[in-house]
Amino acid sequence: MSSDLSFALDFADRAGSTVRDLVAGGFDVDVKADATPITTVDRVLNDRFVAEVRDRFPGDAVIGEEASHAAAGDRTWVIDPIDGTRQLILGIPVFMVSIALVVDGRPVVAVAHNPSTRETYRATLRGGAFRDGTRLAVSDRDGTVDAPATVGGAGAVPVAGGLHGDGLVRITTDGDLVPYRYPWPSVFSGCKVAEGAWDAVLDGSRSPWDVAAIALLVAEAGGTVTDRAGADQRYDGPVNGCLLSNGLIHDHLTTEWGRPNRTPPPG
Repeated sequence: MSSDLSFALDFADRAGSTVRDLVAGGFDVDVKADATPITTVDRVLNDRFVAEVRDRFPGDAVIGEEASHAAAGDRTWVIDPIDGTRQLILGIPVFMVSIALVVDGRPVVAVAHNPSTRETYRATLRGGAFRDGTRLAVSDRDGTVDAPATVGGAGAVPVAGGLHGDGLVRITTDGDLVPYRYPWPSVFSGCKVAEGAWDAVLDGSRSPWDVAAIALLVAEAGGTVTDRAGADQRYDGPVNGCLLSNGLIHDHLTTEWGRPNRTPPPG
């Protein structure tokens, strides 16, 4: 095991313990300038991660949702201390700690840890993806046989650019099969695609910490990962959305996502 993966796994495991302790003892909730919530948990984990990277890898940069650290090299750690802060506040056990090491724009190490279930997802470039000791593989469903494709809609909401998740998922089914879209947090959703439970995730985020780890997890599980236009992208700066799929429905989703001025389907 590489020292990079070992560091990420160790931090994620300790972060899970910290989350459980803070949740048990109570935590503060504030509102950020962008009107999204932030908790004591987010701040504590992000600050701790920056400090540990600066000590362990002094030449590496950190991009975090709550705190970052600049450096001149080509190695950047990307962390979302809690992906799913709203779910953490509500006690819904789908919030996760997400860590990726990105080298020259490309994720090479990924760890996602669920403090509630204590499951850990990990991947390394060309080393496969795993949930604890189980190797992961994306699904083989294309929406036309067996069952409808399941598409996670993390960030898939109507916007001026034209994305509407319900319209997107219509094209992944055939006949009378009923499509399903789950608006769960980005990292939880990406892990579901990597393990083959879901077939795609459409993420409209511009933030690399939402998708850097799951991009590698899904790719190493045999899936396809692009930006919203179907192109490769870097993960050490703002991203152009992210489409993660089993590959079988990827082109259709990319085409549909690119259509302008989509409107919601009839209720």
